[in-house]
Amino acid sequence: MKKILIAAMVFATAALVGCEQFLTEDPQSAFADGPTFWKGETALKMETNYFYSSFSSYGAAHSGRFYAASKSDDYGQDNNNPEYSVTIPSGTGVWASSYQEARRANLIMARMADMELSDEVRKHYEGFCRYYRAIQHFDVVKAYGDCVWQDKEVALDDPEWQSQSRTDRAEIMRKVCEDLKFAGENCRDYTDGRAFHKYVAWTMLSRVALFEGTWQKYHKNNTAVANEFFQIAKEAAEKVMNSGKWSVHENYGSNYVSKSLAGNTEMIMYKQFQYDGDVKIGHGLHGYSTSSTPTWGMTKDAVQSYCNADGLPIHVSPLGFDDSTVKKAIANRDARLAHNVCDSVVMLDTYSWRSGINSTTGYWLTKFVCWSDYINAASTNLAPYNDTDGPVFMYAEVLLNYAEACAELGSMTQADADKSINLLRTKHGKIPALTISGTTVSVNGTVITKDPKNTYGVNELIWEVRRERRNELICDGFRTDDLRRWKMGAQLDFSKNPAGRIGVSEAAVQDYYNYTQNVYDWEGLHADGSWAEIEKDFWVTVDGKKYISPFAPERNRVFDETKNYLDPLPSGVTLINPNLGQNPGW
Repeated sequence: MKKILIAAMVFATAALVGCEQFLTEDPQSAFADGPTFWKGETALKMETNYFYSSFSSYGAAHSGRFYAASKSDDYGQDNNNPEYSVTIPSGTGVWASSYQEARRANLIMARMADMELSDEVRKHYEGFCRYYRAIQHFDVVKAYGDCVWQDKEVALDDPEWQSQSRTDRAEIMRKVCEDLKFAGENCRDYTDGRAFHKYVAWTMLSRVALFEGTWQKYHKNNTAVANEFFQIAKEAAEKVMNSGKWSVHENYGSNYVSKSLAGNTEMIMYKQFQYDGDVKIGHGLHGYSTSSTPTWGMTKDAVQSYCNADGLPIHVSPLGFDDSTVKKAIANRDARLAHNVCDSVVMLDTYSWRSGINSTTGYWLTKFVCWSDYINAASTNLAPYNDTDGPVFMYAEVLLNYAEACAELGSMTQADADKSINLLRTKHGKIPALTISGTTVSVNGTVITKDPKNTYGVNELIWEVRRERRNELICDGFRTDDLRRWKMGAQLDFSKNPAGRIGVSEAAVQDYYNYTQNVYDWEGLHADGSWAEIEKDFWVTVDGKKYISPFAPERNRVFDETKNYLDPLPSGVTLINPNLGQNPGW
């Protein structure tokens, strides 16, 4: 039985509802806005407890951070909404919600100025507020690019606030980095992976600086500014790495399906879920993965990205790649693939498995499936009763951020690789390490030549670092942002990357169908349809072979390079403040 969640991770209470109203509207009767309330650390703790809602982890199906991107080349969603919108949305969107939250942090800091606090308490809570303010601005930059910096308490209907023009994104991101650096230098040390601490700030700083560095390099062609951010990302990652508090362990899968992440050496921060007794904080990700609702299956493009067991990509490895059966596609590969995808069954809506489980691509994504729950405990298999703990910040991301920053700076050494991506390859993937010499990459003496998928002009070192990032963090909420910052939107275009819209081959489906006809009810398998029914699914021909697809052949997602890297500012924002302008192409 797990212990009750610590107070810092309680995301909503009756008291906090009152606080939220105060922080977003005119003062209400919940408490008086004055010295009577703003007194001592208790008030600050109560107010900043709300910030924990930003630490996203598992949710109900696709509502959390994991397995939630609406458009990805890692997994196929469904046929209903695969394409990009061509209209400007109404409302106010991320722009207004993020600035409202930044105001929340600024208001608390303004009240702190008149409070009697020890230096340690003041620095910690100012750092926590600046962290929260920083991530709100980062969300705005990711969505819209250039924006407005808000570093003081303002009324959101203030005429001055509603008439400002946008500031260049690099300037905004410098301020974001300053806030996160302050938090890293002044917040409390790590004591519990469920509470905010300074290494969360350093981890986030490595993430945001890497994001902006690659954006400046690949979108702005501004090498000097890019290197400025790459250096920040590298140094922030080193703060975490040099602390000696975290390390890579051997069991990759345990990071995603454990009942308790307490003591897990890779969890910089995690969210505890518990669904028993008086504590009922659950999620639905496991339940979604094992229900009759069609799960978003992994794509052919994602399956092919994993190295073979010899540590070489499939375009170099003599082992090659064979997807004529699911077992062959997954056997003798990077061990992370076998955890992420089931190698025993083909999941189709017309030919499903036990309990009707099926997948949009035939590749059943099992990364978040706790098998003991599925087999032994029917109640905990259902959403929203799932109680496997959820990662928030993991050491693997820090190592990947460090490796990418080094590669982008052109300074990556063998020692850099050995203490970052090679740890992930050898411990999680069970594959040999990379050997680095300049931008040349090899495995056990075999040089990795240019990948045919690499049509983006980056060297082999950067490409292989990106491969490691994709394979380690697949479905963890990074891929779409990564493609945008790398200027690789073509990966999301069905015409330019047809492997990103398909799953298992017709040959694999036929093989599995024939097998289950001969071995009926094998471990609970059952046939829901005939081959004639299966043929009614969506099939797409790629390189002369037929593949299952979540999307009807007539659906053709197009990524417009002139506009789709940034979202349009919602009309509700630009009507209030025309000085903000609009993003290109909209």
